[in-house]
Amino acid sequence: MSTPHAARAAPPRNAEGDPQISDMLPGAFDDNTNTAPSELIQEEPIEAIDPRLVGVGLNECERALNECCWPVVLNRTLYSRLFALGIHGDGVNGCGPFGALQFSDLLFRPAGRFDLAREAGAVFGLVSAIIIPVHDEAGDLVDLAAWNPDDGALALWHGVAAMLGAENIFAPRFSEPLLVHETPLDWLRAGRRGVFIIDPQRAAPLLRLGEPLGVKREAHGRRLRQALTIPAPRIVVASNARAAA
Repeated sequence: MSTPHAARAAPPRNAEGDPQISDMLPGAFDDNTNTAPSELIQEEPIEAIDPRLVGVGLNECERALNECCWPVVLNRTLYSRLFALGIHGDGVNGCGPFGALQFSDLLFRPAGRFDLAREAGAVFGLVSAIIIPVHDEAGDLVDLAAWNPDDGALALWHGVAAMLGAENIFAPRFSEPLLVHETPLDWLRAGRRGVFIIDPQRAAPLLRLGEPLGVKREAHGRRLRQALTIPAPRIVVASNARAAA
């Protein structure tokens, strides 16, 4: 009659009849093969998985990227076009789990804003555009930018970002100036190093903390200085009655 499990052989014993210590201690080497038991082989530690990669703890922008957008590397035609424009490496991949360029159908709206296709509620007017994750100076994803490589149009989803590349303001630069690019294309070609300013008035206070700024052309530097100069507020002389109140 067969038994369900094979009988385990008794461990070898020493001259006194006691089990050999080498067979009792975990980690002992086999005398015949000079190898350690497989359960004792040290394995590389497994790094903790970012829960956002499985849809847990996403903010609104991360959720939109996860549900409504697709990485440009999955579209061979689009990826090849970006490569031909000089956008590759960090320009495509960015940094972090939600840094890569994406693409999605959307509707450009006035005042530099856009709606994703699921929000637009219309078929007409939708275009396919590049989605750029926009981070703040702390590196947090705070907005999405839609960029049309055909005409260079740029729009924001929430409208809270003042620039592309704000996460670079406090990054180590080894005495190099913070490069300010003239177009989103220039910024992407540079591997997202430096910044592209969307709203000069809101970007100015933060950029002062990251000065000096660098430009590639003097004409751009002059325009930039003028755009970043915050005008004084309008001041009027209050009437005596109001001043007394």
